[in-house]
Amino acid sequence: MVAGLVLIAAPLYWLQREPRRPTPEPVQTLSRYLKAAYARDFKQAYRFISAKDKKLKPEKIYSREQGAFTGFALEVARKLADFITVRPTQLQLEDDRAQVKVALKLPDASSLSKLLLEWDEDRLNALSPAQRQKLLASIDKLHRGGKMKMIEGEEEFVLVKEGEAWKLFFDWGKGLQVTFGATVPVTGQLEAAPTTPGTVVRSGELFSVTYRVKNRSPKTVSTRITHKVEPRELQPYLDIVQCALLLPVKLSPGKETEYSTTYAVRPDIPADAREMNITYEFKLEP
Repeated sequence: MVAGLVLIAAPLYWLQREPRRPTPEPVQTLSRYLKAAYARDFKQAYRFISAKDKKLKPEKIYSREQGAFTGFALEVARKLADFITVRPTQLQLEDDRAQVKVALKLPDASSLSKLLLEWDEDRLNALSPAQRQKLLASIDKLHRGGKMKMIEGEEEFVLVKEGEAWKLFFDWGKGLQVTFGATVPVTGQLEAAPTTPGTVVRSGELFSVTYRVKNRSPKTVSTRITHKVEPRELQPYLDIVQCALLLPVKLSPGKETEYSTTYAVRPDIPADAREMNITYEFKLEP
């Protein structure tokens, strides 16, 4: 009986001792980028983007338009990002370029909205130390119990080698150049301008724009905006994910406030689309 157990155990022993194949460096880089992007730690994610892409989008603009988390909100998002699994299903290496297809499994952030205060960054960052520990413990409990809802899918990426490091190549140079503008009432009561003049995005990507609005009048005013997209034929390919100015907002005399909008460029936007202008038309409400 003992001899039989030894015969069974010996192969297991050698299998356990067999070294695992190291994860290819492009996949390691991709995994780090995906986890940082999921956590909305865009300062970290930017480190893994190619130099060619960085020339078209500085870190400050990249972080602002993506909507980076800070404080405890960032800590929570990083914790969830640690649960992400990235498994390569296809890897093609050619000189200093890699095309990688991966199977992804990641926490469904929307299903955790109630627990995470609707992902309200201000509310999360205002939690007491005891409340923070309780929330983190709840996340751990969900994960250990297998009750955390996960999303699975496949994505494909291109990476390029720069020196000894691999970087994500989004080829923003061939992307859609988006320019922002604003028009205000001729009365001069409002002053409005985008904080950045524009950005460049690829199909299927999200981007955000922030407008700084000031009430120059001596009384409270109410304003809202309409989105004017040119050329008009591209408007159906631009979705508004979130906008703080779809409903009227009140501005106190002399007050200056920032409002952000997040858009998504649809994957089926025409491949030859190269330029788009988004203008916020501010209107005064009665």
